[in-house]
Amino acid sequence: MKRIVMIVGGKGGTGKTALTRLEVDELHTQGIKYIAYDADTENPELYEYYKEFGSGVRLLNFLEVAEAKRFFSEIKAESPDVVVIDMPGASGNKTREIITKFGLFKIANDLGYRVTLVTVLNLGFSTITSMMTMVDFCQDQVDYVVVKNLCWDKGMGFGRWESSKTKVKVAELKGIEIELPELEDSVFDLLVDKSMPYSLATEDNGIPFGDYLLVSAFLDRARLELKKAGVYLGLTAGISKRKAK
Repeated sequence: MKRIVMIVGGKGGTGKTALTRLEVDELHTQGIKYIAYDADTENPELYEYYKEFGSGVRLLNFLEVAEAKRFFSEIKAESPDVVVIDMPGASGNKTREIITKFGLFKIANDLGYRVTLVTVLNLGFSTITSMMTMVDFCQDQVDYVVVKNLCWDKGMGFGRWESSKTKVKVAELKGIEIELPELEDSVFDLLVDKSMPYSLATEDNGIPFGDYLLVSAFLDRARLELKKAGVYLGLTAGISKRKAK
């Protein structure tokens, strides 16, 4: 089944865009047909990094009805294997309004898609609380991927998440937990300055060898984590097509 992957969070700065960049990188690497949207139109980092990479990234304010109409129309017309949308932080209420207004889960099913809700965690309560609200709203109509962003860990662990009722509920709904490895700050900042996708961080593109090694090792670890949730993230579409041939 094809996938609509929505990356959400209780607030900005949890690492949603960092995770979305990995997803887009991997979809491109595997040759999977995808459409990627940056719905954070006030701070469109994903668009800036990936607008000319692979299939590109489209700006779209999913929280506005006219823009949401375009979202559904483009999916129907182009029928990609995977649709990725990087949602703005703290947009849960408006997101649920749009989902209800358009009947997202029904139209997704009619078009042959299953929705995956991805939440990137920091160490605070707000992201967990926001996720529980979304879980109560969506229930088993979607699949869940919970991403522990290790850049927040610093040896403290995700104790609030581990002891939360949200974790229990997500497990009951067969949600999958993965980790987002930490990339050295100086290297991350270098890629931000260059607006460069992870997989283009090579010596040929002007990245110092030491920084290239750090990005390469980061990608190796991250891909192993993404693989754990590969079905939910639409990353098995390319494998299925190759087997069919």
